[in-house]
Amino acid sequence: MKRSSPFNFKWPCSLIEQSVRAMPLLVLLMFASAQSLLADATAPVAYWGFGNEESTRLESHGGVHRDVAGPRAPEYPGFSENNTAVQLDGKGARFTFDDPGTKSSFDFTNGDEITMEAWVKVDQINNGENVYVIGKGRTGNPGFGVNNQNWSLRICMIEGRARISFLFSTVPQPDGAASSDANWHRWISEHGFARGKEWHHIAIAYRFGEPESLLGVIDGQQVTGNWDVGGPTRNIPTTDNDAIWIGSALKGSASNSFRGGLDEVSIHRQALSAETLKSRYQGPNQKLLAGPLPAVMPELGDLPKDVVQLSFHEGMPSHLRWLNEGESIPQETLRWQTNSFLLDQFPQRYDSWGIRENWKAPVLVRMAADVPLTQGEHRLLMRVRGLSRLWVEGELIAKSVPIKRAQNGFEEITPPAEPPKPGLRIAEHRQQEIFGEFIASDERKYRVVLEMLIGGSNFRTDPGETCVAIETADGSSYVLLQSDSEQERHLDDQTVKSMLAQQNIERIKFDDQRRRIAAKSQEDFWNKRHEQASLWAEQNPAPAIPEPFKEHHPIDAFLKAKSQSALEASSKTPLKEAEQFHSNVLPILSDHCFRCHGEKTQGGLKLNSLEVAQAGGDSGLPAIEPGDSHESEMLRRIRSDSPEERMPPGGAGLSDEQISTLENWINRGANWPAPPVSPKDVATLPLVSDAAFIRRVYLDTVGVIPSDNEVRIFLKDESSDKRTQLIDRLLTDDRWADHWTSYWQDLLAENPTLINASLNTTGPFRWYIYDSFRDNKPFDRFVTELILLRGSAHEGGSAGFGIASNNDAPFAAKGQIVSTAFLGIELQCARCHDSPYHETTQQDLYALAAMFEQKSVTVPSSSRVPPAFFEDKLRESLIQVTLKPGEPVKPVWPFAEVTGSYDDESLAKLMYHPEDSREKLAALITSPQNLRFAEVIVNRVWRRFIGAGIVEPPHDWEGQTPSHPELLKWLARDFITHGYDIKHLAKLILTSQVYQREAIGYPNTISPAKQFFVAPNRRRMSAEQVVDSLCVAAGKPLDVEEITFAPEAGDLSKRRLTLGVADRAWKFANLANERDRPSLSLPRARAIADIMEAFGWKGARQSPITDRESDPNVLQPGVLQNSDASVLLTRASIDSGLAEAAVTATSPDQLVETLFLKILSREPTEAERAPLASLLTEGFQNRLLPKEEWKEVKPLEPLPVVTWSNHVQPESNSIALEMEKRAKAGPPPDPRLRVEWREVYEDVVWSIVNVSEFVWIP
Repeated sequence: MKRSSPFNFKWPCSLIEQSVRAMPLLVLLMFASAQSLLADATAPVAYWGFGNEESTRLESHGGVHRDVAGPRAPEYPGFSENNTAVQLDGKGARFTFDDPGTKSSFDFTNGDEITMEAWVKVDQINNGENVYVIGKGRTGNPGFGVNNQNWSLRICMIEGRARISFLFSTVPQPDGAASSDANWHRWISEHGFARGKEWHHIAIAYRFGEPESLLGVIDGQQVTGNWDVGGPTRNIPTTDNDAIWIGSALKGSASNSFRGGLDEVSIHRQALSAETLKSRYQGPNQKLLAGPLPAVMPELGDLPKDVVQLSFHEGMPSHLRWLNEGESIPQETLRWQTNSFLLDQFPQRYDSWGIRENWKAPVLVRMAADVPLTQGEHRLLMRVRGLSRLWVEGELIAKSVPIKRAQNGFEEITPPAEPPKPGLRIAEHRQQEIFGEFIASDERKYRVVLEMLIGGSNFRTDPGETCVAIETADGSSYVLLQSDSEQERHLDDQTVKSMLAQQNIERIKFDDQRRRIAAKSQEDFWNKRHEQASLWAEQNPAPAIPEPFKEHHPIDAFLKAKSQSALEASSKTPLKEAEQFHSNVLPILSDHCFRCHGEKTQGGLKLNSLEVAQAGGDSGLPAIEPGDSHESEMLRRIRSDSPEERMPPGGAGLSDEQISTLENWINRGANWPAPPVSPKDVATLPLVSDAAFIRRVYLDTVGVIPSDNEVRIFLKDESSDKRTQLIDRLLTDDRWADHWTSYWQDLLAENPTLINASLNTTGPFRWYIYDSFRDNKPFDRFVTELILLRGSAHEGGSAGFGIASNNDAPFAAKGQIVSTAFLGIELQCARCHDSPYHETTQQDLYALAAMFEQKSVTVPSSSRVPPAFFEDKLRESLIQVTLKPGEPVKPVWPFAEVTGSYDDESLAKLMYHPEDSREKLAALITSPQNLRFAEVIVNRVWRRFIGAGIVEPPHDWEGQTPSHPELLKWLARDFITHGYDIKHLAKLILTSQVYQREAIGYPNTISPAKQFFVAPNRRRMSAEQVVDSLCVAAGKPLDVEEITFAPEAGDLSKRRLTLGVADRAWKFANLANERDRPSLSLPRARAIADIMEAFGWKGARQSPITDRESDPNVLQPGVLQNSDASVLLTRASIDSGLAEAAVTATSPDQLVETLFLKILSREPTEAERAPLASLLTEGFQNRLLPKEEWKEVKPLEPLPVVTWSNHVQPESNSIALEMEKRAKAGPPPDPRLRVEWREVYEDVVWSIVNVSEFVWIP
């Protein structure tokens, strides 16, 4: 035996010969009946010693390691010196075995007794987690309910102590409570142990039906506890034949999986006595009720001069208390510096790849500095959100209480805080304000330390506006505490806002640096991948740049070559004949035949050229017989009266006129000429003016119009390469990321919600997109890390992409998104059936879903076509379902032939974990062999800049022909060889002549044969560009509320999200508050969203969006002319660029010119300048008021804050109405300007903004 047995029983004789060691359960079950096992009442029905010679039929799953060191003598004298145990890594690692059947030894009902015990070593468990030692039911196995917890022994982490827990469910009562928790019953001990290297014996004994019988023992000490959830019960427990699992539950849920060592696990059908269970433990005396450590100011050593040092320690035991005996401060995670005791946002937490991750809350934050103080008494102010304490020179002078959980709407409305002195800034909603005194013995520097616990198991890791301030010597004010005494910074609104804005800039720089350092950990891997990609590109070279045009830009060379060849081909057919075919015949074929018989070959037949049509399809009959329409199978099928034969299928078929047109064409010889092209069709347009170019390239790169000063500088620059210099400068501008984020939000269906999840709600992975473009991440890496779902799902990691709430096949939704975004394969119809007009099948989509989910999947019943649909059909339905109901779909790559990317041995070089199907999916999409991937991305970028794609539509390539296939291939190879660098690709397009020509209005529906790209299409600004450019023109930032309904951080991000304060329009989201609650509103943000929605933006993206609604509508001029936001943005308000332009203008003419440069990026014509200057002339010389006449701008009285926590209170509606009233009023006008002249000036500004030219990209 491993140790002397603690059980006073004899094994059945048939087992003695099997093993002299601890007996595994399934061996017992093989040779002994339940009756024989119960012959000795103290015998366990299951016992595992996990010895190194143990023979067992337990099935292990995941990270299970045998023969690791267990509890050993002499520290644990009941064990041998070489005792072994098992180690579980979590993440679903477990042992499993099946229940023997009905009325087995593992079935318990009222009156039955159970004892569960084990030795455990807990390596890792987070606050709030409940991990399984052993349990029956709640496995997630098919055929069993989700609430079938027969019994379980668990460990839960509360306030930094690992406590034992007993959980089971009961049979629902007919007249029971409606609550979903009513049938759940959980007992948790009041005391526990600290996680670490020590082994602990835990045990729970219970008689079902008698809640008062529960007995808990930890390390030889009886522990008390409490019932919660459904409370104590005498109802009958759940009993079924689900499996018994050791170490996990819930399909292997990571947060329910044990991480650490296990030994001596056993189950008894007897409630063992307290004395028996206490005697099990022989080992170090463990203190279960640890007292608090003495409160002492931390020793931080030497601090840097003239700054405040911040250190962050994540994973504190509890947000409710400081450390207890036996606990220690977690290792420092991060260190930062700022200039004062002021903080409103943490630096970002990143994973090892540089992707946003959650802070492991609670986080201990220490702000420390050596602060100069004069001799005498000082009064300090501390504003904090949660449990905090303020130290000065070792003396505790102020402390606060823990943060409280937010209530679900019924929290009392609290009045705004009073300022500590008149005119000073008030504390934020639910920030605690505490005062303390300190007496300085002499004038010198004193060590000041603020310790705070931020976040927790049910709280967002958000410090709120935290500060420490000190009362001035004259008692009239408070100034922020800082190490540098040269400048006093008063605690007033203007100073604090300015300092927070500057701190935000410094924090972003700090985050950028840390993120990029972390991302470098993967650079060797990606460099090797890009070397392999370049090698592949060399072996598979791009088409050569057309010889006659090699002196041109490569893009222009390919365009010119096609134009020339099209002219030559067109000249071979009389113009009239070619026009008749392409205007009358080809549209019929294209509209009615090509969908199934273009690039797609339904029935083996293609009809997109005469040659393939003559070849026929599977029938062997020629579809078109030139000169004889009666021998043309296509015409016979078109004329057929049979629903089974008639083409096109469905509907009324072709009209008599259309049939006659085709018949006449065939009888005349079915000539299929090249498209008619005239020199006019391919004539290039002149280059745009410098003024138009700078506006266009600013909007296309950084998403906003240039400032008036930027336009002036560019127009005055006489350098021959100034356009290239400007492009280079803009490609290094951080605003590049702002512009591209919104595009990929649409394509990837980013859909966060501020309140409760709805259909296809995702996490806010916008931040992953933004960070990637900010760092110019290679695009293959961007896609790979997106698909791998890394980082925080609810605070900006790519894992947020993996969420699709209220969707019973979330990864099928993700499969559709990645296939359209990156492969140009449309799978929308394949959700429920095979695509009727595509080659793709339902199996294809669910194979992608299985690769995402890393296991086989089945189609949910909600995504199946009902069998009744196929009954009583006169002809075969276009809709087919080839996947059988309930048939598992394996994680296999379905698009090898379409993409050229094959799942073979060479793929392993592109992966860390070749066995991981999700990583394999990413590698198959982004490998250089995947011709479709690079070409789709190139096409998307081209379309974004030129206005039409080389392939249209960009998300659905099946059956589509590129207008310039050689150019597309050349750009794709160039993209690959330059490391999938989007900026390199952008520069290539932006420096071409085609991009810089005057825009024209070609439709996207032009046929590929007649698409010559002689100039870019004229494009309207996106909604984001309109809003952001209005702000640039007005010279004022976006001024909106924090995009959240829970600013107090009283809940987790996954339930109550914050998207921060938007300074660019892409940072908005759906502002709906679920039930149109009038009390939950963000009126300033709503006003901006109204403009964006009129221009096609959608806050809720339940599906990917390739093209927004772009047709003009009456709302667009309406919102620019009369919406609250546009009226306020055109006001000469205080601190605005418009007001400053009016104040500093030297003449009406100069002011009009400045306005045109600000708003339209060009100088006015004389016809535009004269009337507007005339309006401004009257009163211009006297427009400025003397300083003594300036009206003081008094701040508005602060309002109580309405959040999700208190929005149900009656007064919340009236507060919301007042907020809306103030939002409509907007900021006050600049007091320096005379009212009468200012109003005329604002009318002039408004009129220029409402020129239709403003919303168009030149």
